[in-house]
This record gives sequence, structure tokens and C-alpha cells, in this order.
Amino acid sequence: MSDKKPKILLVGGGTLGSVSPLLAVALEFPAEYLFVCSPHGPERKLIEANNIPLVTLRAGKWRRYFSWQNLADIFWFKISFWRSLGIIRKFKPDLILTAGSFVAVPVAFSGWFCRVPVVVHQQDILVGLANKIMAPLAKVITVTFPEQKNSFHNKNKIVVTGNPVRKIVASENPAKIILITGGGLGARGLNEFVKEFIPYLSSYYPVHHILGQENWDQRARQENYTAHQFVTSEMLDLMSRAELIISRAGMQTITEVARLSKALVLVPMPNSHQEQNAVFLAKHNAAYLVKQGQHQIMARYLEKLLNNNDLRNGLASNLHNLFPKQAIENYVEVIKKLLK
Repeated sequence: MSDKKPKILLVGGGTLGSVSPLLAVALEFPAEYLFVCSPHGPERKLIEANNIPLVTLRAGKWRRYFSWQNLADIFWFKISFWRSLGIIRKFKPDLILTAGSFVAVPVAFSGWFCRVPVVVHQQDILVGLANKIMAPLAKVITVTFPEQKNSFHNKNKIVVTGNPVRKIVASENPAKIILITGGGLGARGLNEFVKEFIPYLSSYYPVHHILGQENWDQRARQENYTAHQFVTSEMLDLMSRAELIISRAGMQTITEVARLSKALVLVPMPNSHQEQNAVFLAKHNAAYLVKQGQHQIMARYLEKLLNNNDLRNGLASNLHNLFPKQAIENYVEVIKKLLK
């Protein structure tokens, strides 16, 4: 490889989950980057904050049920494919990296057509439709856990790297809190479900609740409670201070909580891939799983966790030990091998 920096195209969007691991890698591996993201997702501010140039691409979402919208999205996929070809021919990337999302699908097809190696990262236990479509086009498929090796047909492509997350520095603020978060977009269902428990939680520690930008009306009227619409730079500080975290079950948030060794209660989005993430962790005694609407179970778990330091510490330790270490370094090795 020459002294000239390689060019790497990063692709993802719609949620922060498909963007965050790529940014974590980009901050550690020197290259010339361009990010292809969705026009209206929450990721744009995060990408710009990391000083990475971006272009937006509208892409259709294929639904697994009959919908006339699928016909329109076929049209948009064709447009996005030709736009992706233009982006690739202008930027001339050496590699294309994606961690899922339908924005990445036309770019992966264009990359395959132009013979640019594509790396697909699978974070979640359940493989999403976008990654299933891109898997045959990928040169390498990276996964979070060894158990995911059986999720794809061509096992020769699979490398267990762990899930890349940004560098985490423990907060210098000693004040302990309880953190409630629904992910990058927030979660109205989660906010509504936890509302009745906030008075109980706030009697132990100050509660910080990340509502989501569209959910400010769901904030509680409670002492010892702070509502946030959306946080980026503050998020790791809040996680680091937390004695307990109540969260949706997106793998990126879970990975960051694991790095910090925190006790975690997962309330996965109903009927989604998050349920498999939560079940996997619960089987390893690495987190408590509560389905949205299970009020009595939540009350019992919160009482146990808030009154037993050893239980919290044990759960946190199991979560930390479950995840492969040095995920960024492992992923960077994949990049270096492909660039050779």
C-alpha cells in the first residue's frame, strides 16, 4: 500500500445504529472518507460533527408484505443505483463499508458492479433484510459474536470482529444517575411504559430520560428528573455515570453499555430484531429482558436491582465479558487485508 491515504466510502442511515460503528472505525483508521447517508435520518448531525463529508441518497425499503409502496420503492432503487454509480465513479473508493440499512443496498450493488470490495457488518443477532440482500455482494461479512457465524450461507466470508464503538472515557462526575433511553430516534412506546416507574426510580437516583426529538410531550413532571430531547456528546457521560440503564435493545447502545460495565434492563421494540438481541443477552445473564407492557415484571426487576449492589455488579460484569474485545482493532485488520 502506498503512502497515499486510501479512499473509503461509508454507507448507512435512517437510524444511528447503522452509522455509529462506521464512525468509530473512521476515527481510528486514517483514510479519505465520504459518507452516504439518508436525507432525513438523525445521523447527519453526528457525521458532520465528526467532520466527514457526506452526500445523501434516498433509497426504497422493501416490505415483506403487500404494499403499493413497494412499486414506488423499486423506482427509487433504480434511481439510487444510478446515483450510487455516479458517486463511486467520482469518489473512486478503494473500499465500501456498511453496517446495514436500505440506503446501503443500491450502493453495495453499484460497488459490486464497479468491482469495489464491499464489507458488510452485522451487529444484531437477527440478520436484517438489507444485509441479507447485500451478503452475496460482500467480500467480507463481519459479525459481533461467534454465534452469528451460522447466520450466513457463505461462512468463508465471515470474520468475528466484535461491534466497533467509539472510544469511551469514564466520566469525572461522581454523581450517580439512572438513564432511560430509546435510541437515536427515541421511543414513544418505551417512554409511555416507563412513565409510571419514574417516581420510584427517582427516589433512588436522579433520572435522566432521553425522549427523542419528537417526544417532548412525554416528559414527566417529577422532582429529581431531567428530560432530554436528544444528546450526542453528552451520551457517554450519562452512560458512564449510570448505576442502571433502561433501554431499547439496539446493539450499538448495548455495546457501549457493555464497554462501561453497567447494569442493563432491555425493553425491546415489539415485533422487531431487538427482541432477539434481548433474548440473547438474557440467556447469558447479561441483561434483564422486559417486554413492553409487562408492568409487574418491570416493577419486580427494578426493586431487585436497586436494592442489591452485588446483583447490579454481576449483571454488568456478565455483559462486559460477553462482548469480544478490541473490536475496532479487529475491524481495522479486515480493512488492511483488503487494501493489500
